[in-house]
Amino acid sequence: MSKYLFLALFVFGTFYSQAQIFSGMTEIERSKKEGFYTYLGTEEKYAIESWKNYLKKFGRVENGKGGAINSFDTRISSISKNSFPLLSKISEENNKTKLFVSIALGPDDYIQTGHAQFKDATAWLEDFIEILNLEEAVRKEDQKVANLTSQKVKNTKSAERLVRELEANKKQTELLTKKLEEAKLEKEKLLANQEQNKLDQKATEDALILQNQALESAKKKIKD
Repeated sequence: MSKYLFLALFVFGTFYSQAQIFSGMTEIERSKKEGFYTYLGTEEKYAIESWKNYLKKFGRVENGKGGAINSFDTRISSISKNSFPLLSKISEENNKTKLFVSIALGPDDYIQTGHAQFKDATAWLEDFIEILNLEEAVRKEDQKVANLTSQKVKNTKSAERLVRELEANKKQTELLTKKLEEAKLEKEKLLANQEQNKLDQKATEDALILQNQALESAKKKIKD
């Protein structure tokens, strides 16, 4: 790989790994506010929790109207030596979690693209995004553990069920085997009885023949 291609890929990778932050306007506290926004790689509920925890490091956090998350005494030294109001809002937009931030360093002095502090503000926001991404990675790994644990429980229950079913099958097999043995003995007994019956029938027939002969002989003596 040439050094030029490697450099191009490195620059592209660095650019791509950074969060995309845009300037814009949105309604916060029932009025349009200028600021900047980005899209977060997590669900809205997790983003709100993480964002509040992050803001608490820089000032007192308040819940505003319409889902606004505000801090009116924010202190971020990299952006300003003085405290300033920070209004924000996290919402779902086209199945993506959107974070909008409005920072006013003075009357109508909102940080947006071209502002002297835009780079510092976006760097500060990227620090939050990095933290959020790490938290999301932990959540995903934790979810994988939970899924595997759940699957393990299911497998264990399935194994226990199979053991019970095999034991029941064993008992059923033993019962059937016993019944087969009993049926076999019963069959042998019936066959023996059948043979004995044949012998009894033969003996009875032979005896009947002899008895008839004796009867005829007795009758003949009467006639004589």
